[in-house]
Amino acid sequence: MRRLAIFCLLLTALALPATALALGANKSEDGTLVVKNGSAPRGVTVVTLSISGTTIGHVSTGSPDQVDKVVIYDANNTNDIGASATNGAFLSKTVSQSEQTTKLVGSDFRFRAAGGVYKIWIYGSGVDLFAVGTGKVTLQGMPDSAADGKYSLNGGDWHSLPAVPSDLLHFGSSG
Repeated sequence: MRRLAIFCLLLTALALPATALALGANKSEDGTLVVKNGSAPRGVTVVTLSISGTTIGHVSTGSPDQVDKVVIYDANNTNDIGASATNGAFLSKTVSQSEQTTKLVGSDFRFRAAGGVYKIWIYGSGVDLFAVGTGKVTLQGMPDSAADGKYSLNGGDWHSLPAVPSDLLHFGSSG
C-alpha cells in the first residue's frame, strides 16, 4: 500500500508541471472565418483580412471578360502563397519581393496563404473563403441585393454580407 501511495505521488508530481506547461503554451485560440459567394461592386473589396494563420479561397466572376483580384501582403516573408487557375481560366501572378506582396488577377482561380501573418484584400465576385487562426476582417457585399453572399465567424450563425463596409470583426483570440 505504501508503494502504491509513493507511486501515485510521483506520478502526480510529474503530471502537474507538464499540464501547467501545456496550458501556458496555448495562449491563443484559433477561430474561423467563412465567406460564401461574396460579391462587391467593381473596385470595392469584398474581404479585407488581417490574419495570423491560414487562408484558402476561390474567386470566380463566372465571366472570362471580367477579372477578380487578390492582393496578399506577406508580413513575415513566409513565401507560402500559392494560386492556380481553374477550368483553364486566366490567371496572372505578380510577386514583389521588395514590397512583400503577391498580386493575383484572373477570372476563376484558387489561392492559399498558409501558416503566416498576412493582410489580404479580395476584389470581385463569387468569393469563397475559409480562414483559420486569429485575425480581424472587414466585409462588404452588394448594395440592395439579396444575392450578396454570406459569412460566419467562429462557427456561428450565417449573416448576409453588409451593403456598406462592416465594422472591424474579430475571430479567434490571443491571450
